[in-house]
Amino acid sequence: MAMEWLLIGLILLAIAVNIRSFIVLSQFQKQRKAMLEDAESVNASMEEFVANLEQENDELYNRLVEHIAQKESRMADRLHELEQKIGGEPAAPAMEPVPTAKKIKAVKQKEAVKPAEPAVDPALPENEKIEQLHKQGFSTAQITKVVSAERGEIELIINMFKKKQSYQK
Repeated sequence: MAMEWLLIGLILLAIAVNIRSFIVLSQFQKQRKAMLEDAESVNASMEEFVANLEQENDELYNRLVEHIAQKESRMADRLHELEQKIGGEPAAPAMEPVPTAKKIKAVKQKEAVKPAEPAVDPALPENEKIEQLHKQGFSTAQITKVVSAERGEIELIINMFKKKQSYQK
């Protein structure tokens, strides 16, 4: 009879261990799901951060171009005044008229619509095409569109190319 109670006790213990393992397994699954959600939210916030940085960079670039255009315009006016004072008669402007910020924006928009055509031999392997485009000054995003490859792959090949160049120096 004691043996039967021992077997019943062992069966109950095995059932309790199985129930506990199912509970632990479900907790691990919940933690994994939470970690995946956290990773996705971090990825989304990083993408938003990069987009904001690019927007700020564009705004700063436009302000810089406008500032330079204003300075060049003032210098051209001053030069024209000095030439008039020295020569006694109005001199023709020595410099081309400085483009305004609106004209610069219009030119940038046209450039964005018509990007420069890459000069790459289509018969080359993909790695060499990427290297040539990088040497020509194309950005990773532009190379991605031309070669039709993933951005990470493009960046990896460019980094490998740079490392190869550093070893050759």
